[in-house]
Amino acid sequence: MNDATRSYWMEVPVLTGETQTVPEAASIVVIGSGLTGSSVGYFLNRHGFQDVLIVDHQPEQSASFRNAGHILYGTVESMKAMADIHGLEKARALWGFSIEICDLVETTLQELGADAEYGRDGYLVIAIDESEDRECRASVELLNLLGFQSEYVDAETIHQLGFRNCYGARHEKGSARAHPVKFRNAVMRGFLESGGRYCSGLQVESVEETADGVEVRTARGVIRADAVVIAANAYSPLFSDFFRSRGLIDPFRGQIVTSNPLRHRFQVTHPHSFDHGYEYALVTPDNRLLMGGWRNHSSTRELGTYSLEVNPHIEIGLQEFVRHHYEIDEPIEWEYSWSGIMAASRTGLPFIGNTSSPRIYSCCGYTGHGFSWAHGSAKLLADIIAGADVPPVAQHFNPRTLV
Repeated sequence: MNDATRSYWMEVPVLTGETQTVPEAASIVVIGSGLTGSSVGYFLNRHGFQDVLIVDHQPEQSASFRNAGHILYGTVESMKAMADIHGLEKARALWGFSIEICDLVETTLQELGADAEYGRDGYLVIAIDESEDRECRASVELLNLLGFQSEYVDAETIHQLGFRNCYGARHEKGSARAHPVKFRNAVMRGFLESGGRYCSGLQVESVEETADGVEVRTARGVIRADAVVIAANAYSPLFSDFFRSRGLIDPFRGQIVTSNPLRHRFQVTHPHSFDHGYEYALVTPDNRLLMGGWRNHSSTRELGTYSLEVNPHIEIGLQEFVRHHYEIDEPIEWEYSWSGIMAASRTGLPFIGNTSSPRIYSCCGYTGHGFSWAHGSAKLLADIIAGADVPPVAQHFNPRTLV
């Protein structure tokens, strides 16, 4: 297998920033250069903000380049679970917002004229036991009741599509997929072309409000700013007392294996998942099966770690899962195996807005649904900073309600 720290997506080089200088000041400093940070900078510039600076430490370790390329409706929970947790009206608002931010990904790609291997051909949630099948049926019923499109796919059809040892499934037509490195690189280029600055190799140690602004202390010097955006997702507690002291974000390791190009003809190439989303997959344009998850079978559930070391137990579990649930007759060589550090939010929803300071903002905590949520949350935060109108659903992400 290839280097375990390198994902399949990173065969496309990650665009990095200036490394020779440490800026002394900026109007707004965005900490983090992944899908969130690049998008925050892009949308701030579109609002007319000037002298926006994005900084990062080790961009290649970002979860933005280590995910499965899924752009999905909803949150990490099914609609049935969302309704049970939040109530129907809040669940309706969250689902509606998730559709808007999926639309935003497509709109941004069109605006940038970028090729990111984008395809919007749906998402299949496949049940591997009877209880999950009941949840799929209940979610379809609720979604249709609330005015959203969703359809149930029966077990026979699932088997005809090339899966085995499965029950029925829920299908969402509007979900999509894209190459995460190509998408983020395109957004970052849009930010730079509109006047933004980007510096790499700056390890942030702390963010502190002062009498006249904010100081971003790095291992190589201090950057003074009028405002700061924390867009470092799972790494936010390492330098933000707001997140660390309240225990709002827990890091967890997600793992993915990817096969060599196969001769097998997959009938489902778009995003699909199993076991309440704990296993997730798609087929790449060069016909590789990309399979992630299995952390629920780990004794630690992979929580609380920042190590990118591959867990061999999970690697084997993912390969066995493929053998058990896919009708693939040829031997599979697993060419890539990597991990990424994601952020589990204590509320199950991202934190978008001011933290305990009116000059320090956050945009993080996606609990494994980071592609479209990162991009859409970034736009929402840019709108908040600009004083633009924001939808009522924004109240559910406000970090200040946790203070």
